[in-house]
Amino acid sequence: MSEADNLPAWSGRPGAYEVWFLTATDPVTGRGYWIRSTLSAPVSGRPSAGVWFARFDPTDPPGTFGIHRTHAEWKLDRDRFDVVIGDAEMGSGLAQGTLRGGGHEVRWDLQFSTGEPTYRLLPDRLYRSSIAPTTPFSPNVRTRVRGTVTVDGTTEELGEAPGQQGHLYGSRHAERWAWAQCGAFVDEDAVLHALTAQGRRGPIDTPFFTFIGVQWQGEWTRLARIRMRRDFGLGRWKIDVSNRRFRLTGRVEAPPDALLRARYTDPSGEPRYCHNSEIASCRLVLFERKARGWEEVALLESKGTTHAEWAGRTPAAAVEREFAEVP
Repeated sequence: MSEADNLPAWSGRPGAYEVWFLTATDPVTGRGYWIRSTLSAPVSGRPSAGVWFARFDPTDPPGTFGIHRTHAEWKLDRDRFDVVIGDAEMGSGLAQGTLRGGGHEVRWDLQFSTGEPTYRLLPDRLYRSSIAPTTPFSPNVRTRVRGTVTVDGTTEELGEAPGQQGHLYGSRHAERWAWAQCGAFVDEDAVLHALTAQGRRGPIDTPFFTFIGVQWQGEWTRLARIRMRRDFGLGRWKIDVSNRRFRLTGRVEAPPDALLRARYTDPSGEPRYCHNSEIASCRLVLFERKARGWEEVALLESKGTTHAEWAGRTPAAAVEREFAEVP
């Protein structure tokens, strides 16, 4: 279903936004990459499209940077996954493009594996209704990325870099959220996909809804929690969720110099500030309920290969780097 779940959802009406993205972390250099193609249809005003590129460098923090360019024209294929915005294209198994801004010039020509079933992070009932303001899909929740990325004339070759390709759309962003994905753990063949978010109903903020999926030993386990208080702050997320059979506990984290700030704009015009890292880390323990209580069955530990973000209504002063905006 990866192809079908990447097809455009925007009907052309105002009050909507849509995103396709690809993340990857190079196992050789440790550098992480985040590429996005976006559509924005404000409540009032002309629709626009955007191309986003970010590089995260764990050994040279000044080498972490992002570029966002806005475009007035774009091309969407309604029958297959193919989104063309400016000099960038994202489609089934490919992402390629060029950008210039913020003192950098970048070019990418990447391919990624497809074909596994889409993972839907939210409960099925939320995909059948309009309750959730944003609907996320992971058509390629664990993929491998290969190809080249050229930054300021220096080309890096990616070979089977672990990553994810996602698609989401909606009428507004959450008020606050934390998100994480990892398919490259130290000693376990597993996938983590996690989200905790707070919405708004009229003038009232909702509780924080947490949805986590863990693919372990070839099967997905779903875990969920509702809580009034948030479990995260900038660059840290404490996780403790369970169902009748499994419990997952631990943390996701990234230092401020591994984060890059992006400014999103809701169709209503309100801003959200996303602090993203493609070189975050995590240490999570999966327990299974046995006759004598909880028994540890897996240690899900990553060192610089977790993709994560922390977002809300205000920018974090501790994050010094942000996307260069190119009109």
